[in-house]
Amino acid sequence: MQKIKELIKPQLDDLFVDIHKMVKKSLDRQPSPPEVLTKEMQQKLDQQIAEKWHDIKDSVDCLSQKLSRDEQSKLMQFTEDEFNKRRKQFNQNVDKKSYRIKLNPHTKRIVLPRKIESTESRLEQGHLHIHVLKELRQYWQDSFEYWNEPKYLWGNLCLSFIYISGCADEQHLIAIQKQLQEAIELGTDLNCFRLYHSDYKKITNPLLLHYRVENSQYGNDVEQGKLYQWKHVFFNPYAQFILQYLKKLKATQKEFCLQHSVEDCILESLSKIGRKKSLGDLQYQIKRRGFRAFNDVQMVLEFNPNLSIDIFLSNVLQQEINTVALRPSEFRLLWNNDYNQVTEPDNRPIHFEQEQLLPEVPTVQSKLQTIPYELMLFGQKKRKGQKVERLDKKRNKEERTLRFWQETRRVLEEKIVDANTEEKSLIDAQLRLIHWLMHLKKRGLQLSTIESYLGSFGKEFIFEIWLNKLDLKQQSIDDYEDLYRQLLKYSSERDEKAVQRDSVKGKTSRKMHQSAEYRFGRLKDFHQFCIENYDAPGVLVLQNSSFKHLQICNARLVSPLLFGKLLEKLENLSQEPTASEWVDHLSCLKLMYLLSYRTGLRLNEVRCLKIQDIICPELLYKEKENTVFNNITLHIQDNSYRRLKTRSANRQIPLKIALSEHEFLVVQRYIQHRYEQYLVNQQDDLLFSVNHRVLTDQCISKITVDLFSQILGMHHGFSFHTLRHSAANYLAITLLGSKEMIKTYTDCPWVKAKKMRDLLFGMKARAQEEIIQHKWQVLASWMGHSSIEQTASNYLHVLDLLAVDRIYNSPCIISKKVLEQCFSPVKSSTDYINLNRYTQQQKWFNSYQQTQPVTMAGRQEKKFSIEKSTLTPFQRLISFREGRLSEDTQAQEWMQRCQWMSTKWMDRQKFNLKTNYVYSKNLEESWFDELYEKAKKLTRPDEIIPLLDFHYKDDRQQDALKEKNMVKALKILLLFGKLRKNFLHFQCRMKGDEQQIVNFITGIEPMLGDHLYLEKQNYPVNLDAPERTVKFSFQRVVGSNKKNVTPLVIFNLMLKMMQKDELWLK
Repeated sequence: MQKIKELIKPQLDDLFVDIHKMVKKSLDRQPSPPEVLTKEMQQKLDQQIAEKWHDIKDSVDCLSQKLSRDEQSKLMQFTEDEFNKRRKQFNQNVDKKSYRIKLNPHTKRIVLPRKIESTESRLEQGHLHIHVLKELRQYWQDSFEYWNEPKYLWGNLCLSFIYISGCADEQHLIAIQKQLQEAIELGTDLNCFRLYHSDYKKITNPLLLHYRVENSQYGNDVEQGKLYQWKHVFFNPYAQFILQYLKKLKATQKEFCLQHSVEDCILESLSKIGRKKSLGDLQYQIKRRGFRAFNDVQMVLEFNPNLSIDIFLSNVLQQEINTVALRPSEFRLLWNNDYNQVTEPDNRPIHFEQEQLLPEVPTVQSKLQTIPYELMLFGQKKRKGQKVERLDKKRNKEERTLRFWQETRRVLEEKIVDANTEEKSLIDAQLRLIHWLMHLKKRGLQLSTIESYLGSFGKEFIFEIWLNKLDLKQQSIDDYEDLYRQLLKYSSERDEKAVQRDSVKGKTSRKMHQSAEYRFGRLKDFHQFCIENYDAPGVLVLQNSSFKHLQICNARLVSPLLFGKLLEKLENLSQEPTASEWVDHLSCLKLMYLLSYRTGLRLNEVRCLKIQDIICPELLYKEKENTVFNNITLHIQDNSYRRLKTRSANRQIPLKIALSEHEFLVVQRYIQHRYEQYLVNQQDDLLFSVNHRVLTDQCISKITVDLFSQILGMHHGFSFHTLRHSAANYLAITLLGSKEMIKTYTDCPWVKAKKMRDLLFGMKARAQEEIIQHKWQVLASWMGHSSIEQTASNYLHVLDLLAVDRIYNSPCIISKKVLEQCFSPVKSSTDYINLNRYTQQQKWFNSYQQTQPVTMAGRQEKKFSIEKSTLTPFQRLISFREGRLSEDTQAQEWMQRCQWMSTKWMDRQKFNLKTNYVYSKNLEESWFDELYEKAKKLTRPDEIIPLLDFHYKDDRQQDALKEKNMVKALKILLLFGKLRKNFLHFQCRMKGDEQQIVNFITGIEPMLGDHLYLEKQNYPVNLDAPERTVKFSFQRVVGSNKKNVTPLVIFNLMLKMMQKDELWLK
């Protein structure tokens, strides 16, 4: 644009030279020399000058065609300013000449509506990027050219992040480039981690880079008055390879730093690749549009048949969805298994409070009435027994108010000396407000204006001081940030509700309900007064010139292990002598924790649940002692004890799919117990009440914070609401993540995750779950939100991980010659190598990695677990599978044996699996889960667990022989059996095989009892026949009916085999 400006100035100079000539020519044409030109001649000159000006304007428009609209506007403004500068100089120098230039150009640019790109144009742009990626892959695979200069290396590194990792935002690329360059220069940690846990060694385990970028309105980290947003990006193999080479350059004292802008180095790199049409078109677009040329680059990932990214996650990669990742310290803490070593343990006594909820909604004034101290500033201005002089009508109110403020200040200053800590904080806050009001009066503001200032935030300011036990003299910057942000949030919510209320009535307020903006200005003035008079620190939330919604996300998650520790601390608390009277309340609190952690309920939603909010027909059954409920649904709705936050919060949550089997049984029993009490006394209708009383929300919040403090130390930032955050993220992974993601980050079995998807998405939709978008709205509705964008910006901190989970599996091929030129010789028989596996084996970068799948804490409270000695082997096995008995080493060995057996019997490709692989970590768990689910489906309705009672029909004298035959039969089943659908197959190729089948029948049949028998097909076998497979099925006989229950019997035989160590001797 600067070059165009230099061309415009000479044109304007030539224009005014022509104007001088035209004026002189007009003067010469007059018959006599008058002092001024005639009116007709002046109008003719005006017209000629306007035409010449339009010629210049047209030339400027022509020169600026390749510029953006904003640049075009600035260029035209520059041209007009230069013309006016010369016009002013011309008119000043005319002296007594007869003509003055009247033209004062002011171009009103018509702003055209934003061009909505058609689907066809976007597809064309997507195809362009596909061709560019094809050229880039070919170039990266074989070229030696870009290793010469750092600018080419950095340019190709950025291009790999754009096309392979999906990060095409300029600010994010700049932040990534700076972090990588600093890591090379200073030798610091890159903040990398593997997406999956370390057991996944045979598959590609992608590397992620943790970085932060500055954001003026949204983020989760504040440093030196700036707001930052933490993000994850796929650290693709090409980027790893180039960065490792840059580290090599630094080690050999060669230049490695980037001396150009990111945009310039990308353009240089594209020009270096070659003269391809697609590359040329992209360069042209970058020069004209900047990074907007990459707006549709996500289509490269969406169109790739090897990937499974959907539109929403594509928008996450394009930074079009507000979301933050956990900070590195929080991410490491999330998967840290050692919570015992706390730097600042907090073991202060916990105080309990309960209340009887009443069917009313408290107002701001009623909130103030809950404070057990006198608030003189907001009391009656005229006290009892105090006479006020009769003043002039105009001055009566003002004088009375000023006298009230002065008297209140005097009394409070005397009272603060003997007040306790809490009351001192309230008095100090009131004194600050009074001093500010007097200051406003000295500035000359009207009394009505001052009272409006105080009314805009004063009462809620005092209430927040008391509610959070704040001491303004000890407040840190973060404390002030939280206080003012909460006050602004209250106003924004009221504005939103007022607009909704008016829209329902068909009204439009002239004030537009902008109380948040008004409060922002008053808070800003008040805090500036506190800075000048009370040494208060400056705060980021009030630094803007006008109210701007600043969202700082408190991104913290509770891992299943940490949740188990929380329950353990709560159990310890209930055993303390000081809590003996509160044991029932603490038992209710455990269930509140469980429901919030698994379903994402808010504190007021779970605390104020009523019996009537439970949808469960089985509660009406007369005999329900041993009945397992099909489902329990919680209807979250407005009731007489609370109002929901929004209309979207009205929802129904099925507990059967959200809880584990054991957790569901615990909740079921408690609901049954409370329902029986409710039938006796229907006035006591709160689910978690004890004698008509529940723990107060403040008490629950305080207990939760204190319990986390005992685990993590002080200043941890965890609260009851963190459980809701955790539920949202684990539900997102369970519903939308891969099997590897689920096993790495949640304690939900893969089979259960598939059941959840079937129920919530529908079985037909789940078949296309990789592309359907409705699944995101399902998650938002579950959390009680109207849109997934709201859920993402406030709660979801794993969207980057889910996106990488969908895009990492793209081959990154490089020539063996290039590898050997850059690094050491490579042992490979092929000419081309997949960088995914190569970089994973090299371990170039220090990375954090989860070492094992997530499990719940081993020791949990009595309400959620049963002592190991009282459990059957089956119960111990399932408890270990669900993470409740992680310390049970015998159950762990049993599970490994069961996984081996189910894999060998059911996986057609693993029939020859040897017993020495029984403890391999690479065995698939899904085969055991599938067999277990089949067994449960075949269980009788009156049975809770699928166990059969195996016994012998003959007398006890033959038990030793029967035992020997049984072990022999189980050994044959272990080594040679195949489970195909509902039949057990044995191959009979030789005579020895026929004898093994006879031994199997001899050992198994005596175990089956009266209601089971072994049905045989193709037996005895004909060794001359082409088909020599013997098929067995176990039939259950009830009256005249029979049913194939082979999976159920095989599952029970497996339970027997896992306990017999002699079967597993090598």
